Amino acid sequence: MLGLAQKLKDPLYKNSIFLMLSSVTSAGSGFFFWLITARFYPAEEVGLASAIISAMGLIGMLSLLGFDVSLVRFLPERRNKAELINTCMTISFIISISLAIIFVAGVGIFSPSLAILKENKILLMLFIIYTALMPLTGLQREGIFAGFRKTEYSFVQTLVTVARIGVVPFLTAFGAAGIYASFGLTPLLAFIVGIFLTSRIINYKPVPAVRREVLNDILHFSFGNYLARIFEMLPTFVLPIMVINVLGAKASAYFYIAWQISVLLLAVPRFTSISLLAEGSYNNEEFGRNVKRAFKFIFILLGIAIAGILLFGNHLLRIFGEEYAINSFEVLSILVLGSAPFAINALYASVMRVKKRIKPVVGIYGGIAVVTIAVSYLLMQKMGLVGVGVGWLLQS
Repeated sequence: MLGLAQKLKDPLYKNSIFLMLSSVTSAGSGFFFWLITARFYPAEEVGLASAIISAMGLIGMLSLLGFDVSLVRFLPERRNKAELINTCMTISFIISISLAIIFVAGVGIFSPSLAILKENKILLMLFIIYTALMPLTGLQREGIFAGFRKTEYSFVQTLVTVARIGVVPFLTAFGAAGIYASFGLTPLLAFIVGIFLTSRIINYKPVPAVRREVLNDILHFSFGNYLARIFEMLPTFVLPIMVINVLGAKASAYFYIAWQISVLLLAVPRFTSISLLAEGSYNNEEFGRNVKRAFKFIFILLGIAIAGILLFGNHLLRIFGEEYAINSFEVLSILVLGSAPFAINALYASVMRVKKRIKPVVGIYGGIAVVTIAVSYLLMQKMGLVGVGVGWLLQS
């Protein structure tokens, strides 16, 4: 307990731990959410809803425009912090609504399996609202709170994700639409909580505004990180959609559960790297030492987590049902091994971002995305879900 208390006083460890706790809380609520969903809904409905959620996540990620990383990098040095925050939030909101409408209009081209978005008017309305708010909660959680080194607020904000667990059992009559409606409560509630928490750090009001001088200062850095983030997150959102289109809804359900568990491990390098970026932005003199500390911290935690999944992952999957233990464990075992090369790449990216060298960051994440998606698509047609795991493992 004393060791943990000391680490919580160290900004590098404190911000990493609270960001990871946020991720664990979100994943934990997601775990129980999908556990309940798998018990109450047919696998086909689970697969369809997971693909819609992935589409929402993909649009939300595209709408961030790299502003989350820019907030971490520039909040410490900018005098008018509210102008920076509101400019980033306003542009992301406009982009997310636009992309949501474009996706629905072209769903027959992008993903014919999701035609229900056009057929169900209530689901359509929820999709646009939830998708518009999703990037704003990301900017709060991983941009504003990380930039101010107040990631304990990220943790508090994430607690609202528990609400979806209590709602989903009562919407079974609506099928996949009920699953999505329950899940989508998260960005709505989290955004409201995020505004309140931001106002506790600075004198802040969410006013729609775009300041040209703010854009001039951050645009180059943001655009480079936008490209890097697209490549970094592309496999996360594209793979479930690709699986449902190639292998079908049932295979999508089996893959999605394994994928969500493996993504939880990525929180360790991803959020430690965000904390490392914040520390490098505040104090460059200790940066070299902090990189070594971050590396050690990441691989101790990853080693424990990977060993646990390999030994007990089949028992974990059995909670969702015997069919998930049978069909998901093999791909899960391969997916979690991919967290090690991902960690090295994430640390390298943080070092480059502190130095404001963005081209290498775009290059490394671009390579990961191209290899993962291309190899996964080719191998899944011959090897099934295992082929997707191999594609992810070969990212390094």
